[in-house]
Amino acid sequence: MRVERAFRCFSLCFFILFVALLILLFVLGNEEPRIWTDMDDKTSQDSQRPEIREPIILWWTDGDDQLNEYLDCGDVRCFVTGNRNLTNDPQTKVFMFYGTTFKYYDLPLPRKPHHEWALVHEESPMNNFLFSFEEVMTLFNHTSTFRRESDYPLATQFLKSGEWLASTKHLLSAKEKSIQSERLKLAPVIFVNTDCGTGSDRDGYVQLLMKYVQVDSYGLCQHNRDLPQSLRDPLENMLDDEFFQLIAKYKFAIAIENAICEDYVTEKLWRPLHVGTIPIVLGSPRIKDLLPSNKSAIVVDDYDSVEDIARYINYLDSNDEEYDQYFNWKKTGITNDYLLKLLAARDWEVDYGPDVKGKDFFEGFECFVCRRVHENIRREKDGKDPLRYQAALNHYGCPAPVKVNDKGQRTLENHIFMESFTKHKYLAKALQYHLDKNLLVDEESIQQTADKISKTQGSLQHKRQSSV
Repeated sequence: MRVERAFRCFSLCFFILFVALLILLFVLGNEEPRIWTDMDDKTSQDSQRPEIREPIILWWTDGDDQLNEYLDCGDVRCFVTGNRNLTNDPQTKVFMFYGTTFKYYDLPLPRKPHHEWALVHEESPMNNFLFSFEEVMTLFNHTSTFRRESDYPLATQFLKSGEWLASTKHLLSAKEKSIQSERLKLAPVIFVNTDCGTGSDRDGYVQLLMKYVQVDSYGLCQHNRDLPQSLRDPLENMLDDEFFQLIAKYKFAIAIENAICEDYVTEKLWRPLHVGTIPIVLGSPRIKDLLPSNKSAIVVDDYDSVEDIARYINYLDSNDEEYDQYFNWKKTGITNDYLLKLLAARDWEVDYGPDVKGKDFFEGFECFVCRRVHENIRREKDGKDPLRYQAALNHYGCPAPVKVNDKGQRTLENHIFMESFTKHKYLAKALQYHLDKNLLVDEESIQQTADKISKTQGSLQHKRQSSV
C-alpha cells in the first residue's frame, strides 16, 4: 500500500514538473529575442576600458580595421582607435579619413571646436573627385597626399629607396637589349596595364603611338601579347624578379598615369627606372623634379605631338650609344638634389618585401598629427594660443579628366568622366552649404541641394551665353 501511494505521489510530481517545463518553453519561445545595440556595446566598453589619458586619434573611415592601441611617437604618444563610441570622449582630438572611402554624408557631426579632421589620400583622383574642390579640401586641418604642398607629402610613396632605384641588377646595355629583342621578337616598347578607361586617356595616347612605333601590350588595354603564365596576376607579381627581367629586355616602357595631377607618380615610373628601361612619362606636370637625372626619361609634355615622340623613340632605338646615356646616372648615382632631399626627409618606409622594419606612411602621418596635437596642448598650458591648421586646395586639387586629340595633345573634354567630375563639384558646394547653415547632412539632402545648385548655375550660364 505504501509502495502504491509513493508511486502515485512520484507520478503526480513528475506530471507537475513536466507541465511547468512545457509552460516555460512556451513563454521563452514567444519572447522577442534580445537585440544587442550600439548603446549596450558602448556601456559595456565604457565600463570595462580604463580611462584614456592621451589624446585620441579616431579613424572615422576604415575604423573596423583599426586596433585600439597606443602609438609611441618619440617623446609623445596618442591613442589610435576606430571605435566611434569614443566620438564624444573629451580626449578625442582628431578624426582621420582615408580619401578613397570618404563619404560626404557620413561625418562626425556636429563638429566641436576642438575636433580636427585629417585626410590621408595617396591614391588617384579617379578614386574620389571630391578632393578636387576647395569646398571639401578646406574641411581638413591636416593632410597627407602625394602633393608636395600637403602637410605630410607622399610623392615617393612607391619608391623604395635611392639605392633600389640606382640598382644595376637588371640593367642591360642597348646592344644586349637588341639581341634579346631579335631573339624573342620583341617590340621596342612595353605596355602593361589593366585599367583601360582613365582620366588621362592613356589608352588613346598609346593607340596613337602604335601607329608609329611597335608596342607589346601585355595587359587588358590594347592587348596584343600574353604574359608568361607565371606572371598572369599583375598584383601578385608586380614586384617579382621575373617581371622585372621581362621589362628589362625592352628599351622603353609606357609610364602614363591614369590621371594628370601634380606630383602623382606611381610604380609605372619607378619600375622601368629600377630595371634600366627608359620610361615614356605622362602624369605629373612637375615630373622632372622627381627624375633621378636630367637624362633618364622621355617626358611626353616635351613634344608637340605623338608623331614627334615616336620619331625620337625610333632614333634612340637605332642609336645604342645615345640610348645608353640615359642610364649614366646608375653609375654616378642620383644627381637630382630635390629627389635626394625628399628621400632623406622621409621618416617612413615603402612596404616592399619582408625587409621593411620601420613604420609605413600611415603610422608616420598618425605620429605627425599626434605631435601637432601635443604641441597645442603644451601651448595652452603655457598660456599661448593654439596653432590653427587648415588645408588648401593645392594639398590635392587635381584638374578635370581629359582626352587627347589626333596629335596626342590633351585638348579635349573627357565626356566619360566629366559627368562624374561635375557631379562631385556640386556635391562639394552642397556639403559646404549644409555645414555652414547647420543643415542636415545626409545623402538625400546633399543630393537635392547639389541638384538645385547645378540647375541654378546652368541657368545663369545659359543667360550669359544668350546675351553674348
